[in-house]
Amino acid sequence: MKVVLLVALIFLIPLSSIPYLEQTNAQIEPLPPSVPNPEPEPIPIPKKEPEPIQEPFPGLTDAEKLEKLTKENEELKSENSKLESQVTNLEIQKNFLQTKVDDLTKKLEDLNAVLREQINVIMDLVSQLKETIFDGIIPSLVKT
Repeated sequence: MKVVLLVALIFLIPLSSIPYLEQTNAQIEPLPPSVPNPEPEPIPIPKKEPEPIQEPFPGLTDAEKLEKLTKENEELKSENSKLESQVTNLEIQKNFLQTKVDDLTKKLEDLNAVLREQINVIMDLVSQLKETIFDGIIPSLVKT
């Protein structure tokens, strides 16, 4: 009898929950998307016509153009050599300054080591002073 009731409850409970599930599914379904309003097509941007390449030296003959270009080339070469020499000088200065920085860093490390050693010596002296005061002087005063 109990088994029959148990089986009946197992079948009746899922069947009673079906209307509830149908109600929740009906609420979950999304609404269809709205129809967008038509927008006018944008006006295409016209392409710019490239400007014609202008002649570098108008009104000059080919020999004059060649002479002028040769002169500009020589000026650019001399400017390039000046810049290269400046770069070389700057590299030399950089190496010199780097050597100075390395030397100063080494001196700073040495000074830090000396300072640490001095602190250790001071701490040893403080420890000895403490032992002298607390182990030697105060106990002798207390005994008398």
